[in-house]
Amino acid sequence: MRTIAFIVTVAVALGLHFLRRKRNPRNLPLPPGPVGLPLLGCVFNVSNAGSHKTYTDWKTRYGPIAHFTMLTRDVVILNTREVANELLDKRSALYADRPRQVMCGELMSWDRGIALCPAGPRHKKYRKLVNTTLSPNASKRLWLVQERAARDFTLVLCRNNLQRPNGLRDEDRSNFLDLLRRSVGRNVVGIIFGSEVNAAASGRSITYGLTKPEIDDYIYHAEKAHELFTKTLSSFAYAVDWIPWLKYVPECTPFADFKREAREARLDLEKLTMDPFLKARERIASYLDSCFAITKDRTSMDEDSFAWTAMAAYTGGSDTTIASLMTVFLAAALHPEAQALFQAELNAVVGQDRLPTVEDRASLPYVTAFVNECLRSIPIAPLGVPHRAMEDDTLDGYYIPEGSTIIANIWGMLHDPEVYASPMTFDPTRFLPKEGIPTLPDIRGREEPEVGSLPFGFGRCICPGMHLAKSGVWIYAATVLWAFRVKLREGAAHSEKKMTWDSVPLSEEGILYPLPFEVELESRSESMLRVLAEGV
Repeated sequence: MRTIAFIVTVAVALGLHFLRRKRNPRNLPLPPGPVGLPLLGCVFNVSNAGSHKTYTDWKTRYGPIAHFTMLTRDVVILNTREVANELLDKRSALYADRPRQVMCGELMSWDRGIALCPAGPRHKKYRKLVNTTLSPNASKRLWLVQERAARDFTLVLCRNNLQRPNGLRDEDRSNFLDLLRRSVGRNVVGIIFGSEVNAAASGRSITYGLTKPEIDDYIYHAEKAHELFTKTLSSFAYAVDWIPWLKYVPECTPFADFKREAREARLDLEKLTMDPFLKARERIASYLDSCFAITKDRTSMDEDSFAWTAMAAYTGGSDTTIASLMTVFLAAALHPEAQALFQAELNAVVGQDRLPTVEDRASLPYVTAFVNECLRSIPIAPLGVPHRAMEDDTLDGYYIPEGSTIIANIWGMLHDPEVYASPMTFDPTRFLPKEGIPTLPDIRGREEPEVGSLPFGFGRCICPGMHLAKSGVWIYAATVLWAFRVKLREGAAHSEKKMTWDSVPLSEEGILYPLPFEVELESRSESMLRVLAEGV
């Protein structure tokens, strides 16, 4: 059996190679890159862990665009914002598709969601739903919901900190990061499906929505599903992604354990997607409420679209927001001077008699620059989500074959020393004007390019929830740091004496975020805590 599989793989590789040469009548060269082994390509040269740094190193050797093969697949790496904009933004119609994901997409059914949905009518319907309900203007109606969640979280921190003044640590895992995960998860689920808390925050007199036990149960199972999604999305995890015909192997075959794993995951995913949707279908103050307003024709196909985009909104919004906030609070703990400036600006604009709101963002340039520097330093998706070339294309004299997997090295773009001076240094002033800002008149900036939408992808596949994600990260950061000074717990293995910003240990399974750390909180003022309690 293995011999037959090898022969078929070789035959397919040779056939694709011949067809590619035939489709390239001008005989243009492929972009430069590592050669790899015959037929196998760079199977043993490229690993998932730290691949964004490997690709960044390639920019020095091969230039802004690089190419390698992985068995039968061409892979093109884009290492600068300019080439990524040219291909993925200006030619977005040619790169709106996703590479085929057999295990994660076809066998586990994640291709029914927006992230891996192939280009076509269904993908257009999904994009219409999420772009309408999560547009910048539509997102504004959820600011009050996000503010309420951030205040609730900060108040819980206050109460726990009073009970355990030496740090948020106890046996039932009610520590800072676990509280953060629970708070953000409940907030995102509430935004999507409706909740009692969110209905109250939006001023509705009638409250409908998932109950807290339902929300907590959903969060638990959704995190498990997303964990498996991240694992299987890896390009190197399963042979079936490189030899697609293996998907037809019977589940009882000795080496087909992946079929059983996929079947179980598919059933769990479908249940996770449809159950909360059916409960929340008629509920208010939610993402689904906005979806239903788009069309009067609630056909089964429409409901299927609503359910799967809602699932994608949670998995795409919760973990990424948590990861970004972990970076924000670790950055504050490791850079007390920057944290002090953050809080000085809050004092100058917001004061101590009220809580910050998202509407304050325009008046707090240093706070915004601090958050943006966190998004630049540790981008949640260092390689974004891959695109697929739908037709043969060329760029700067290089040939890009149809079907190529296109990877934008977002981490490399945000750490390019030609764009950002000392890119491994945490410095929010890089985004401030050279003449300074009125809130902190002694601070001068460097006017380096804003991160903008870069951490959220490119073209037609850009994350549609980025506006809501940015406001969520911003208000959580502003509210917590309005009330507390954050520092690493003394005596921990990762205390600030032993950890520097350029040596922060990161998880690189799917999304990028700091590994768990312990913090201590110091209230900035008793009167501010009273304002917090009254404001909630």
